[in-house]
Amino acid sequence: MIKTAIFDLDGTLLDSTGMWENLGERFLKSLDIVPKDGLRDEIWDKSLPESAAFFKREYALALSEGEILARLNELSESVYTNDAPLKSGVKRLLGSLQMLEIKCALATAADKNLAEAALARTGILEHFSCIFSCSEHGAKTSPVIFLKAAELLGTNPRETVVFEDSLTAVQTAKSAGFITAAVFDNSEKKPDLLRDVADFYGENLDELRKLIFLR
Repeated sequence: MIKTAIFDLDGTLLDSTGMWENLGERFLKSLDIVPKDGLRDEIWDKSLPESAAFFKREYALALSEGEILARLNELSESVYTNDAPLKSGVKRLLGSLQMLEIKCALATAADKNLAEAALARTGILEHFSCIFSCSEHGAKTSPVIFLKAAELLGTNPRETVVFEDSLTAVQTAKSAGFITAAVFDNSEKKPDLLRDVADFYGENLDELRKLIFLR
């Protein structure tokens, strides 16, 4: 029985992954540095602090990791505070979870304050009991962020469904015993494998809502 839910933000709740796909290039170009080939794949699964460390190491930047992180946050800020819309079916799904008294948490690679601003701007902040950031708990190549969220929600992985758009995150959550629900996003390069790995898969969140909770 599902008692709680953990949501990713970018690509799952927000239509914002396009920003993440070129964030590294935008940062380097702001310093008049030509990005190396394959940069997107190098940083895709990294948290912002891990990305800052990567840029410092790989590009021998004079900036400190803290200064790099501040610039990355600045580049991403407007997407959360002004631009990115909700993906299809978000409010219907969250409304159903509220009716079922299923508590929700957010687990995101985004800065915690920016994530909260995005949830408030789109009118869904009230649905979330807590927000966890990879900046504090590590990238989703490790299940720590999911386990911390479940612990705060008061449930174990077997009672918790994780909503994600990333194959890596779904694999991580599933390996830790969570129920996994994957939603399609253009940023995922292996959608067929994502469909096979996840316990549930939908082209949008309304499809997942019907598949999981209206059976």
